[in-house]
Order: sequence, then C-alpha cells, then structure tokens
Amino acid sequence: MNRATIMMVAIALGTASGAWSMRPKNLPQAQFEDTGELLFASFSDAASATSLSVVSWDEDQATVARFAVEQKAGLWVIPSHNDYPADGTERMGKAAASFIDVKKDVYYGDKVEEHGNFGVLDPEGTEGKGDEKGQRITIKDASGTILVDVIVGKQPEGKQGVYYVRLPGEKRVYGAKLTLDVSTDFGDWIEKDLLHVEKDDIVQVVYDPYSVDEAQGKVMGSNPVVAALEPGADGKDAWTAIAPTVSPEGTELDASKVRQMVTSAANVKIVGVRPRPEVLTLPALQSKGFFVTPDGRQLFGNEGQASIITKGGIVYTLYFGEVTFDSGTALTAGGPDEGAAQGAEGDEEGKTANRYMFVDVRYDPTLDAAAVTAAPPAEPVVEGEAPPAAPVIDEEAARLGAEQAAKLRLRFDRWFYVISDASFKQVHKDRTELFKALATPPAEG
Repeated sequence: MNRATIMMVAIALGTASGAWSMRPKNLPQAQFEDTGELLFASFSDAASATSLSVVSWDEDQATVARFAVEQKAGLWVIPSHNDYPADGTERMGKAAASFIDVKKDVYYGDKVEEHGNFGVLDPEGTEGKGDEKGQRITIKDASGTILVDVIVGKQPEGKQGVYYVRLPGEKRVYGAKLTLDVSTDFGDWIEKDLLHVEKDDIVQVVYDPYSVDEAQGKVMGSNPVVAALEPGADGKDAWTAIAPTVSPEGTELDASKVRQMVTSAANVKIVGVRPRPEVLTLPALQSKGFFVTPDGRQLFGNEGQASIITKGGIVYTLYFGEVTFDSGTALTAGGPDEGAAQGAEGDEEGKTANRYMFVDVRYDPTLDAAAVTAAPPAEPVVEGEAPPAAPVIDEEAARLGAEQAAKLRLRFDRWFYVISDASFKQVHKDRTELFKALATPPAEG
C-alpha cells in the first residue's frame, strides 16, 4: 500500500470516528416526559361529578350531536332533552369512574395533520368527517369546576381497551387504557317503565281503536271494549267483557288476548320525549296527532286510545297519535324545526316509524276498592224506576287516591311521549283480535 493510499484510509477512519462520536444520543425527549402520568391527576372521587356532557358527530344526520346529564336541585335531569328526569346516580358514577386513574400510557405524536387518523379531531370543528372526529367528554363538579375534558378517538388496532385520547386545545395524542362506560343513549338514562304500574294491580281496561278523519273532523269506528277482572268458574280471576261491550256475533272475549294487551300497556316503553306546553293549544296537539272536541272537554288520538284502571281507582289513558320518522337526537329530543304531522306509515320508505303518545291520569273514587264502602244494588234499572244508589265513598281514602293522581299528573302533564312502532302494535290491536269463537258445547251422547 503506497503512502497516498494510507493517508486516504486514515482520513476516512478519522471522519467515521468523528461522525460516530457526534451521533444522536438515545436520550429521553421532551415529548415523552409525561408518559405514564395520570391523565386527570386531580380527579379521584367519582361521587363529586354532578354533570356530564358528550359532544360527537352524527354521520347519518351530518350534524353535531349533544347529550348531557346534570344534577339540578338534587334531581338528575337531561338538559339536552329539555330537563327530562334521569335515573342517573348509578350510571353517572360509572361514567365518572371511567376516567379515574387513567394514564397517558403511550405517546403517539404531536402532528395536527395526524389527528384525523387517530379520530381525535374536535367534533364541533370544521375539519374532518365521520370517524376522524372524536367524542368530547366533559365532567364537572357542583361548583362548575372541570374534572374531565378529553376527546376520545379510535382504538389502536390489536390493543383491546386502549383508545387514542387528546386534551382539547393541545396537539399531543396519547394511547390510554380506558374502561369507557359513557352512554349517550337516551334510553340508558331514563326510567323506561313509564307508568310504574304493576299488572296485578290492573282490574279493568277500556280499549277503543277508533280513528280520526282529520279532513271531516270526525271520529270513525268508535266501539269500545270494556273488560274487568272477575271471579271465574275455577275460582281464579279472569278477564270478562262488561257493558257497554258489544261482542261480534258468535264470539266471546278472548281473555288471553286482553291479558297480553293489558300487560303491554302497563309496560309501555318510550324512545323519545317532547315538552308539552303549559297551555295546550290546538296546533300543539294537532301537530302530534291529537284532537279535542269543540267544547274542549274530550281528547282523541288519531289512532285510538286505551285505558287501564287500577284497584286504587287510578285511570291511565294512553292516546295514540301521529307517526314520526325521526331518528337519533331528533327522535329522542325533537328539534326546533319539528313541525306538523309527518304522515301515515309508509310515507317514508326505509325509515323506522315511531308514534306520539299522550298520557292522561285521573282518579275515579267509584273504582277505588279502598274508597268504596258500600256498593249499589246490582239489579238492572227498570224503565220508570229510580236508578240504583251511587256507591258510598270513604272521603279519607278518596282524598289519598286524588293526591296520588295529582302527583302523577305533575309528571305526565309535562310531556308528549314517543313510543316505538313495535310497542304501539303490542297495545293497539284490531278490535276483532280481542274476541274468539264461542266454545262449541259437546254433542249429546
């Protein structure tokens, strides 16, 4: 090897040695310094949470969807649904606990242009669409102090229970192990058993599946079926048709069908609510499919009504109104542009039909087993004779029944309800379905 070659090799080795000594050291970088820290270090008591709001993007409706639950005057309500009562204590605790001891487990980057890939874009922002937008969850205490405020995005592939998260106003994205128990389903936060009636307390039912001809202003096909629980031949109570029921020729009341309908009415479930104005107006009623007589004394639903009567004399009447094809928040809470009735079922092909329902509650002391101390004679009234004496009512017992009905009205008088089409059909039967052919007596011999 000549001298020139040796010098070139020496220079090359020196350069390589210098480069190695100047290589980037494998030192912790600033953006990794908070990895492993708590996401919300000051939040440790789920019981301190008194409000929850969730903002997300509804791709189907192409709009921002909002849901909120809050404690007001000691009661849980849903502000996003006009302060409808919420059964919120247990679920709120679970939602709040989802964010206690949650850590910034993995650092994923600070690049704003990658936020859409992680699904942590602001749901109220103008950028991104669909699953690029996250779910912004905010939890506060009674003083309004923010306990949690985070945008939750997608889940990293293959990492069960891990979500991309970003704090609003910051660029950094983390992966956090999160037992996410935050529901924005209206049905998850309410008492679904609307009437709170035990089926064994129901002793009478009045069902009239009439319809309303809106053009003519007439009620069509009114022919009520009235049934009461009465002792049967075997000693067990059975549903029996009573006046003024008129059975189709050759038929009798089908007790099993009546029992099914009564059970469905007592357990009717709601899927949405609308605030009812304090002063009911004809437009407010008619827009939901409800009508009143000219004297304002009688209400009708355009698809009939059903009343269930308890042994305590409480009469719950369900009026069935117009169909709505709304979905999402528009279904559960309505909207400012919700207008007139949306037409008959089938007008909007492919959409789910739900139905407005009006609930009325009253007390009838003559039907209250505890209030009636003496019943009138059962003999039929003969023409020309005085009618039988009215039942003798215990005033104290009747006062209790009236107070109970008044409390119930405070709840029901605030709302129009929306029930699913399936729930409607479980209660609303064709009149002929409640009757069966008369049993044929056995042939002689």
